Parts: sequence; C-alpha cells; structure tokens
Amino acid sequence: MSTESAPFCPRRPNLREILANTAPAPWTLAAFMAYLSNNHCLETLEFTMDAGRYKKHFHRMMNKAPVPGQPTEHDANYVKELWTRLMEAYIQPNGSREVNLPSQVRDPILGHKPSNTLPPEPSVLEPAVSKTYELMEESVLVPFLNSVYPQSPTPVSPYY
Repeated sequence: MSTESAPFCPRRPNLREILANTAPAPWTLAAFMAYLSNNHCLETLEFTMDAGRYKKHFHRMMNKAPVPGQPTEHDANYVKELWTRLMEAYIQPNGSREVNLPSQVRDPILGHKPSNTLPPEPSVLEPAVSKTYELMEESVLVPFLNSVYPQSPTPVSPYY
C-alpha cells in the first residue's frame, strides 16, 4: 500500500455558488466578472443581477403599498423606470447590452408593457433569466473554471 497522497484537487464550484460569491478562491464572483468582461460577455451577468434587483424592488413596492395591490404612484413609477431600462438595455434588439435570447423567449417579454398603474410582474423575466443562466453554464462556466484552475501547491524544499 502506497503512503503517497494524491495531489489535492478542490471540487469545482457550480454557477450558483460563483454568483452567490460562496465559491472558494480562485473562483470568486470578482474573478468571474473579470473573465466575462475580458471575453466581452459581462452583459449576461449584469442582466441576471439587474433582473434580480427589479424583482426585489417590485416586491418591496407591493409590500409597502398602502392598499394591497395598489402601490403609491411614486413607487410604481420608479419600478416602471427599472423595467424600461431592463428592456432597452438587455431585451430589445440592438440594445446597448443586448443579451442573446431566442425570439420565443424575447418576444413575449417585449409584449409586456407597464400598465397605467403597475409595472410588469418579475415572473415575466424568468424565461430570459433561466435562458441566460443556461447560456452562462453552457458557454462560459467551463472555460472560466479552466482559466483560473488553482495551481497545485509547490513543495517547499529545505535545500533552497
């Protein structure tokens, strides 16, 4: 039986761990963002983060509505503006940070316009968010993990 131990190979994190910034170094959220930026696909991550912010603000608006389902005009206008920014930047064709979405995902989202009183429900964005996660997992995650694979520890020799 050999007493040599195999080199330690840490478990590679999944995308959710990286995005939650719970993955061990060197697979941090900051490293992932830098990788996406260097590879000109940071908009995928920015979209998922901005969609999450929209969801948070929408629910906050609804929870503090003076009458259930009827938020203040100020709060509704703010969340409508967030929706408009999301659409213009990420969803509309030729947007400044357009996310690569198939038309069967993109077109139904573009059909949702803020009403006179309420912005669209965050669930409208779920197909796009899911597709974006899928795209990141399929085309970006493995190259990122490989690009920052931790170096095996170098043994320290007493003869240096």
